[in-house]
Amino acid sequence: MKRRRPAPRAHGPGKKRAAAASTSRFRVRHSCPPELYDPKAFSHVVEVQGGRLIFISGQVPADAQRRLSSRDLREQIGKVYANLEIALNSVGAGFENIVKTTNYLTSPAQMGIFREVREQRFAKLKSRPASTTVIVAGLADPEYLLEIEVIAAVPAR
Repeated sequence: MKRRRPAPRAHGPGKKRAAAASTSRFRVRHSCPPELYDPKAFSHVVEVQGGRLIFISGQVPADAQRRLSSRDLREQIGKVYANLEIALNSVGAGFENIVKTTNYLTSPAQMGIFREVREQRFAKLKSRPASTTVIVAGLADPEYLLEIEVIAAVPAR
């Protein structure tokens, strides 16, 4: 059996063309069917075609040494979003790449502040991710008031 030589790696302009070709197949479509209410902070449906999905584990309001950032809800939400941004950036993504969030809160009374901070964080996005918010009895540390996990989509490499 005759071995094939490996194809030369693309460099320079050829590499750009290959990237453009793979990017053109990547598509994310956000929609809100007219039969459902029109949410301001999220999309009911997000469809991803031709990309790679990134799953970010639930982030809590703690630093790299697992120290609680604050007992204040607004500050905890800010720390969680900062942690999500760090995780997303580590794989070349950002908030604009989020297609789904799952939010865990420990009290229904937190919803107002949570929505306010989330809307501020996502205000500049062209499209909002799909979103689910769940009220839970507690999290891994009783001082954590929330945890957020996300799924992001980026073009295939």
